[in-house]
Amino acid sequence: MEEIPDLVKKNLLDLHYNKYLQYYNTSIIILFTYFIGVGIAILTKQINISEPEQFLSLIVLSISITVLIILFMLRFRSHQQNILDEIKKLKL
Repeated sequence: MEEIPDLVKKNLLDLHYNKYLQYYNTSIIILFTYFIGVGIAILTKQINISEPEQFLSLIVLSISITVLIILFMLRFRSHQQNILDEIKKLKL
């Protein structure tokens, strides 16, 4: 089997890097959209924060979503860094 040239490897790694960059940016957008939506829901009285049950469920849901998205963002960021390291190892 023939070895893939370094330039082709670099192009493939660039595509992977862009994919993870899009995932990372989308995660940020989702996180901000969620908090803007929650803010609007509180301002329009869709969510009543004076009721302990609604407030507690809002806090639990917000923490869960935030932690999940941050974990995904860290994973995407590590993939990006690995790809950059691989590109640097290529002999171009």
